[in-house]
Amino acid sequence: MQIKESIVKISARYDLKRKWYRFSKSPLSIVGLIIAVISVFLALAAPYVVPYPTHAGLVTNFKDKFLPPGSTYLFGTDEIGRDVLSRTVFGFQYSLMMAAVVLTLVIPPGVISGLIAGYYRGTWIDTLIMRIADVFIAVPPLVLALSIAAVLTPSVFNAMMAVSLMWWPWYTRLVYNTTSALRNEYFVQAAEVMGASPFRIIFGEILPNCLGPILTKITLDVGWVILLGSALSFVGLGAQPPTPDLGTMVASGGNFMPDAWWISMFPAIAICIIILGFNLLGDGIRDIFVEEAR
Repeated sequence: MQIKESIVKISARYDLKRKWYRFSKSPLSIVGLIIAVISVFLALAAPYVVPYPTHAGLVTNFKDKFLPPGSTYLFGTDEIGRDVLSRTVFGFQYSLMMAAVVLTLVIPPGVISGLIAGYYRGTWIDTLIMRIADVFIAVPPLVLALSIAAVLTPSVFNAMMAVSLMWWPWYTRLVYNTTSALRNEYFVQAAEVMGASPFRIIFGEILPNCLGPILTKITLDVGWVILLGSALSFVGLGAQPPTPDLGTMVASGGNFMPDAWWISMFPAIAICIIILGFNLLGDGIRDIFVEEAR
């Protein structure tokens, strides 16, 4: 028994090294990983790494308002004298928190419904689940999110709920297509012949083979959720002042363009960098599983 466990551990360690080798062959994937790690680190350590942590709240410092980037304030200050750098780094917290909460809420129902619909393809269960998903997919995501958020009281929580309600069908469609392709594979038929229950087949045989596409989509969706959350905040339907949300900062800084360009510019650049990093990371993860499939 110990020999078998040792073999399993060695095999898992070798498989992990092989995946890392494939991932590391792409310089852009490494860049994406570095950006993602730095973004998460800054979000978690924001109170300890920013020069003015109190500026993330409702603080006024009118004597230093509209200061351009310089040695004291690297990203300049906003209309009430708050440090744009400190607020931008704190904005990482809300952006990544939204991505984490939204994906945590949408992945389980999306994946489970896709597995069930794909396994029972051609039945009324498949028709019911996929037609409901198609109704949500038919409406552009941003339009649907804006409509839901407009009905609710503008807040970070309601913005998360609005994005979550329209995001799950994309996981349902992805897992449905993958499950449908795996449904007639020999290992699934062998499990059915051996008398395995549908629950055991769906979650024990099919789900592990869907993890590659799911992990890739999760990584890519982090950027999309951040972008959509920033768009909601930009139009006033997301985080409300004085919350240092990146979208809200871009919107408020737009009132002082082009003179105080730094108020909008640096938060906008931060949004682009985060999205770029997670997209590059997702491309690297996708390449790992594509090469394994070959």
